[in-house]
Amino acid sequence: MKPNILLIYTDQQRFDTIHALGCSQIQTPNLDRLAREGVAFSQATTPAPVCMANRWSLHSGQWTSMHRCYSNHHPGERPQTDIPTMLREAGYVTGLSGKNHSFLGADDFDVWDENPALPDHPEWDEYLEWRRYRAENYARLAEEPVWTAVTGEHAKTQSALRFMDRHADEDRPFFLWLSYLYPHTPYEAPEPFFSLYDDLPPPHIEKDGLANKPYRQRFHQGNNDAIIPFSAEQIALMRRVYYGMITLIDGEIGKILDFLDRRGLNENTLLVFTSDHGDYQGDHGLMAKSPALYDALVRVPFILRWPGHIEAGRRDDRFASHVDLMPSFAAAAGLPAPTQAQGVDLLPALRDGGDGPPLRPFAFSEYGVPGQPYDEQRLNREGLQNALFRNPAHDSLPWEGNPVSLAGRIRMLRNHSWKLIAEENGAGELYDMRNDPHELSNLWDNPHYKDIRKELQLALANWISQIGQGESK
Repeated sequence: MKPNILLIYTDQQRFDTIHALGCSQIQTPNLDRLAREGVAFSQATTPAPVCMANRWSLHSGQWTSMHRCYSNHHPGERPQTDIPTMLREAGYVTGLSGKNHSFLGADDFDVWDENPALPDHPEWDEYLEWRRYRAENYARLAEEPVWTAVTGEHAKTQSALRFMDRHADEDRPFFLWLSYLYPHTPYEAPEPFFSLYDDLPPPHIEKDGLANKPYRQRFHQGNNDAIIPFSAEQIALMRRVYYGMITLIDGEIGKILDFLDRRGLNENTLLVFTSDHGDYQGDHGLMAKSPALYDALVRVPFILRWPGHIEAGRRDDRFASHVDLMPSFAAAAGLPAPTQAQGVDLLPALRDGGDGPPLRPFAFSEYGVPGQPYDEQRLNREGLQNALFRNPAHDSLPWEGNPVSLAGRIRMLRNHSWKLIAEENGAGELYDMRNDPHELSNLWDNPHYKDIRKELQLALANWISQIGQGESK
């Protein structure tokens, strides 16, 4: 019997924001339950630390170099197939509740509810008024709580419950992608979540700033500060509200788990919880996300639960990735994985007690647009250098997707001890992950580590040759 498949997705949630997995400051009882009842991959990595590129990878099973969606501003070619198409052709009824931001559209699902609403809720109209107010007074941090207890995230949950209630008793299984926006910017939450947290640890920031980091990071920091400057007090508030947004979503996930319990669906539902990518939260003096490959951005929560079919209560430190979901869903449904899929089937790893072979020898992620990265000389030649600190007036330098930060591919290879990040202009980063887990000290140019850097550069070059380069087509 084919299982139901439920993919619960948040956006911009860091890997270190679940209580049961080591974050003592946060309240996540329902995610804690999933961790107790399933397998949590502690070293899961996004293929690309930005929404659209990662969603293309998840639904195609391909690395971004192959599908060529490089950023939120650079869509690629639609893959031959995708998760909802694969499952619908196998007899599943398919649905989306919430954010899409991918190559998929309404024709790709049986039920499409990209913008759920709660028109019968007594506070819904007031919430829409809050949204209009925020649109007119936009900042990436709301310094006051949402006026209402209900939000668009609550509407997504209700949409998902309607879908499952309608299809739970059918002869055919369902696939549902429940896609939340929280805790993505703008940082906002209703009470009690807005004021739930206090005295959180401060960000991890390099003592000498980003002087020893690639130029694109220094540029992005200046560009970021020119457009959305945050004071120390605002950064502290941002971190508290971000945690509150995650706890709000945890409560929504609790409603989904209650439904599965009530309808007796747990043993026939493969549930996956993950997120697009992470969030700086002030680490490295940066906000939200940008073209860089720090763990704050590329590591993601990744929990799979299927009672009676996979193990429970285990943490697995193998290098899982979103590209592994397509072949895993195919295996669960008794299907061959599409030939385009570059990930691996996770089901054997969910049953082997953690003693099985590696999924891959290292974690991998990539970002940026093919081409020559910028440096200060090129900026001066193109007349952009003087525009840096007078944003947002200079509309050729938008906040997240500006051409300077995005120029040139950057690729990351990480094992449990070391992380290497290489840029196309020869710049890079090397971190000792056991002694410097927050990636503050860049050892790229340190001669004492030249052999390690050379070894990892060779491994990265070999890996890139294996995964294929869609841009060369």
